[in-house]
Formats: sequence, structure tokens, C-alpha cells
Amino acid sequence: MKQATLVALASFFVPHIASAQQGLSQTAGLFNIMVGLMLVAAFLLFFGGLGMWFARLGTWPTYRDEGISLMQWGVGVLFVLAILLAVVQFVQKHAALAAFLVGVVIVIGVAILLAKAQQAGGEDNEH
Repeated sequence: MKQATLVALASFFVPHIASAQQGLSQTAGLFNIMVGLMLVAAFLLFFGGLGMWFARLGTWPTYRDEGISLMQWGVGVLFVLAILLAVVQFVQKHAALAAFLVGVVIVIGVAILLAKAQQAGGEDNEH
């Protein structure tokens, strides 16, 4: 019963693959909003941590490690931002290849779910 449900769910996505190229490119454009928010967050975290680090200079207890931690988070957000921008550029320039890769990931995911469902069904019969 579970296998039939998973197969029906997987077949739902098949007709939408043809329109995935245009939709994938438009969806990648929505990431520009996310990029702007991440850029603001990165600058606020880094410069807020830097300000905290300088403001607590010479005080006891200093808690300057919290400022360094905030700066590390800011740099981490900038790295994630760079990766996100690279993915968006790839999807916008190579929409057909990106749609194919998304399809491959979906097919692999469905295959893994089917294998786990079959394995779980086999375990119930043995006990």
C-alpha cells in the first residue's frame, strides 16, 4: 500500500518537468531577496561583533569572545551567501541542466524512499 502511494506521488511530478525550466529560473530570481537579507545580516553580525569587541576593550570581565563569535557568524553568512549566489547564477544561465539535475535528485530520493518502504514492509512480515 505504501509503495502505491509513493509511486502515485512520484508520478504527480512527471508532467511538471516540461515547465520546470522556466519555473526554476523564476524561482532562482526569488533568491535575490534572500541574498539581500543575508548581506544585511552578515554586515550587522560582523560589525556588531567588531563594535562589541572594541567597546569591551579594557573592561573586566571583558566577554570579548562573544564579539569574536558574532564576527565568525558574519563571515560564515558571507560564505553561504557566495555559495547561494553561485547556485543562482548557475540555475539562471543553465536552466535545462539545472532542471535535469533537480529531476535526478528527485528520482534518487523517490528510489531511496521506495527502498526504505520495501525494507520496512519486509521487516514487518518477518516478525
